[in-house]
Amino acid sequence: MRAPSPLPSPLPCPLLRVRLPGLVLAAGVLLPATAAAKKPKATEAPAAAEVPAAPVPQAPPDANSQKFAARLMSVQLKEFRPGDGGGAKFIYEEMRFLPDNTWSAKAYVEIGGERMDCTESGPWTMDPADSADAAAIGWTVEKTDCAGREAGASLRFHLTIDKSGAAEIKWR
Repeated sequence: MRAPSPLPSPLPCPLLRVRLPGLVLAAGVLLPATAAAKKPKATEAPAAAEVPAAPVPQAPPDANSQKFAARLMSVQLKEFRPGDGGGAKFIYEEMRFLPDNTWSAKAYVEIGGERMDCTESGPWTMDPADSADAAAIGWTVEKTDCAGREAGASLRFHLTIDKSGAAEIKWR
């Protein structure tokens, strides 16, 4: 009588028509080769991601104007009153100058104690800066949905930005 084999006898695999030990042997040989093929070679460097340059507003070419324009992008005017009229109170709650030389404002008009929220936007320009902290700014209302306001109005102010980023505005 023969001694029993420590390994079970191979079982047939009806789907592949291969004996199971042959399938295990083939998988053991093929899988490491497939895994190695998917790994990038050590000499290949991954492609560097391109970082787009930050947009820069159009401003006069002198150094002070360029510095002022860059600082202006971080300024957010709050509770600014560009002008009241006809018994109405008009306030820009938040106003931002954008790098594409446009501005946008979240505003409201208050008449007789009733508040109506609205928005305004349009292009802005600047004169050559007095310093890196101060320049004359002009903007035009191109779009508005504020009651009593019309597109086409132009405003001009002298804006000074202090070291903390706060802005002081004076009519021009």
